[in-house]
Amino acid sequence: MVVRLTASELETGRRLVAGKMTRSVVRILPEADDLIAIHRIKKRIRQLLWHPDNADNMRACRALVREQARLSLAYERRHGKAPQ
Repeated sequence: MVVRLTASELETGRRLVAGKMTRSVVRILPEADDLIAIHRIKKRIRQLLWHPDNADNMRACRALVREQARLSLAYERRHGKAPQ
């Protein structure tokens, strides 16, 4: 299963990151885009785990965990540190 984030989800994430970072930093770091995707997947996993008795939710959750691991490794290769 391939997980695709919609443009609105990415834009919402960018706005949230910009809002949080305005308190400490003037500009958004280039690695923020990578972190947005990882955190959105974490949020979806948490939502799916609210109903663990549903087999479809668990299959989707396992696929999301694999996708999150793939994105985390890509982030680590690009930026030289693990995502926070």
